[in-house]
Amino acid sequence: MTLSESFVVAAGTVTGRDHLRAKRDGQDGCAVVARPDLVAAIVTDGCSSGTKSEVGARLGAAWIAALVEDAFAGATEESVPLAAQAVVNGLVGRLGELQTTLGRDAIAEMLLFGFMAAVVTRDAAIVFGVGDGLASVDGTITVIDPGPENAPTYAAYALLGANITPRILFVGSRIDAVAVATDGVDAATLAEVIADPRFDANPTLLRKRLVVLSDQGHFHDDATVALLRRRS
Repeated sequence: MTLSESFVVAAGTVTGRDHLRAKRDGQDGCAVVARPDLVAAIVTDGCSSGTKSEVGARLGAAWIAALVEDAFAGATEESVPLAAQAVVNGLVGRLGELQTTLGRDAIAEMLLFGFMAAVVTRDAAIVFGVGDGLASVDGTITVIDPGPENAPTYAAYALLGANITPRILFVGSRIDAVAVATDGVDAATLAEVIADPRFDANPTLLRKRLVVLSDQGHFHDDATVALLRRRS
């Protein structure tokens, strides 16, 4: 059985009520990869001060998905950390190309976003990212502190001379259930969402579940979850 057949692969995002009240679009993005030998889940979180952060976050999610497919092809447990760095380097390269086209102001306006990614290959699994967010690995949830004054690191800081390396939260030979989320989701809600067995039959229900929770007042900030779960 292929990995795309063995795993539920799902993602969803909703706009938080603070942005809805301000009549602003959500500033998160998400993407998934479902291939025979690789599955991946990616979430991105745009900087709230950027006037067009949703542009970078959504482009970033798509770029990271494509970079993951290339960097992790045939990756082993020993090589996945190097593949994670290759994804970050590739992302910085694409951000640099866009900034060259749009001008230096594009960094602050639209290119500041963090990301979390989970990747499973035939031989290995890894969870990594740049910035803040949450990750759940086989039931153990890690919440990444954004740092002083809620100012996490962004990949685009490399365009200003910073040395950006991914934070690696997990490396192993096997993983059964992993989810990544933006910081608009709290740990308890993440645990509740990813445990829902209905996603096995219909992965699109993940976003619908987030919509219900949003209608119930759970998310003041944008909330995005991407899930990989081995089918029973």
